[in-house]
Amino acid sequence: MDDQAMATLTFDEQQADQLSLDLFVRRVDAVLCREDAVWSAQTPEERRAFVRESLRRARARGLGLVSERGVAAYTLAARWMGPEFEQRSSLLMALLDAQLPEVRRVHGLGEWVHDQLGPQATPASGDAAIRRSFAMTEAWGRSA
Repeated sequence: MDDQAMATLTFDEQQADQLSLDLFVRRVDAVLCREDAVWSAQTPEERRAFVRESLRRARARGLGLVSERGVAAYTLAARWMGPEFEQRSSLLMALLDAQLPEVRRVHGLGEWVHDQLGPQATPASGDAAIRRSFAMTEAWGRSA
């Protein structure tokens, strides 16, 4: 194969990162489509743009969410609770920023969202949900 043909077969690290990101976003979108009928009713472009923005925000905050489950949970929380949802609870912000295994932080986030979507939701009940989750998941590890 000549040099020109080889040049067309190569792509740089930035392109590889973009391809990986696109695949990751599509996989998160597929998970969310299975879990939320309203989500799946939106156009793929709208859904994936929302996932990308949620991922950007999570990275900007330094949350260290690396799994599909983690990004999907964060994206759903942003969708259901609003894009600045973390600011509604200082305990939630501390949990998301903690150097704990991702699975513990995501579980606590899920419990907080579940509580806050309920009819009796208060800031205190959301914090109590985080504390219960933290106690229940202690066996899952204390450090990331």
